[in-house]
Amino acid sequence: MTNLRVIVSLLLCSLLSLQTFAHDLTDVKKFELPYTEKISINASSGTSYELVISLPASYQNLPNKHYPVLYYTDAYWDAPLLSSLYLDLVFDRAIPEFIMIGLSYSGENLNYSALRTKDLTPTKDATFSRDSGGGAEFLKFIKGIVIPKIESQYRVDKSQRAIAGWSFGGLFALYAMYKEPQLFNRCIAISPAIGWDDGFINQMDDGFFKLNKNFSARVFISHGTNENPEFILAVSDFQKKVENRKDRNVKLMNFTVDNMAHAGAKPFGYAHGLIWAWKDIRPN
Repeated sequence: MTNLRVIVSLLLCSLLSLQTFAHDLTDVKKFELPYTEKISINASSGTSYELVISLPASYQNLPNKHYPVLYYTDAYWDAPLLSSLYLDLVFDRAIPEFIMIGLSYSGENLNYSALRTKDLTPTKDATFSRDSGGGAEFLKFIKGIVIPKIESQYRVDKSQRAIAGWSFGGLFALYAMYKEPQLFNRCIAISPAIGWDDGFINQMDDGFFKLNKNFSARVFISHGTNENPEFILAVSDFQKKVENRKDRNVKLMNFTVDNMAHAGAKPFGYAHGLIWAWKDIRPN
């Protein structure tokens, strides 16, 4: 009889626990990034994009303040990463407050790898398995539609724009800076795909600085020590070339992330890149 009572008591406790758990599930809410909102926007190409906009904590309380702005690629993956790093670095007063605009896509069950390959590569490579070479059109979209929309709706300091990205996004960030130097005077290239199309960006770099001797910018380029050896060689050679130019107007930081491969190098790269890109206007 005692055993039966124990069993009944345990069953009742289990039922009560399940009821409590079920009740708790009804209170589950979706987690959202702080100070973040999204805007859907269409390009003339027909592609539907989404802008992930992260505002400074002080934005609502300082209606007369205009903020620097960072445009970054791959927001569908990296918005949580950039949001976390930003809040921590602002807390440490390592960077100024600024607005972040993450470039993403709108829709369900999207193939981000295919979409980003097309948008972030400046030239077409017929030997590559995915479609490529849409970088010029994507940059035109950013310049002609995204930036005007952001600057008409948010209090942006138009003299302080940065562009950032990882892998193909890092390649695109460098391409965008060279192609439209009046748009971006700060560039963060995390593990950029320098070897793309037989080193296209190297050739672009050479031609750019022959014609733009007074170009002024802050540039950050990084890679991980555990990345593909050929990839590392391409990035490190590019880093050395830019460094050896000894251009006084280009404030360059070359950075190596120890013991990290391609994706693992991203958080460390962005943390150091954000600090370097805004170092001249960081809080006192």
